[in-house]
Amino acid sequence: MNIDPYKREILYRKSQGKRKLSQYQIKIESLLRRSFDELLLLSLAETDNIIAGLMAMHEVYCVRKEYSLSADAFNFVLSVVEDKKYYLLIDEDWKCCGAYMAESGASLCTSFDFDETTSDEIRLISTDLSTQISIDYSNACGERIFECCIRVCRQS
Repeated sequence: MNIDPYKREILYRKSQGKRKLSQYQIKIESLLRRSFDELLLLSLAETDNIIAGLMAMHEVYCVRKEYSLSADAFNFVLSVVEDKKYYLLIDEDWKCCGAYMAESGASLCTSFDFDETTSDEIRLISTDLSTQISIDYSNACGERIFECCIRVCRQS
């Protein structure tokens, strides 16, 4: 029996996701300050479709900023997040667990602790794929850096 390579990949990622899901839930709850709702977790195929859709977009402009305080980074990001739904992708966990739908009006916790949650990357993608927001965290030799990027895109 030949199994489609994509289906095999999905099965493998899903099995990996089962081991990572509880930690992913903790990260999501900590970031959104809400209980995790399994109904808002997208399937791996749905998540892959989002990523494929992003690949078809053309970047109109990009704003990059760097901060040493997480609150400043989140305030910058929150200045752009409108009252829309966003797909939330944290670290590499989303590849095995799926993207999470951040409901309209959901706010991000400005005191989210990247070290405590063992996290280094947050991505928010508007459901129309027109806006991508990221916070990349690094801690090198005690120096905390939060690199933020806001990309506005349109279909090619």
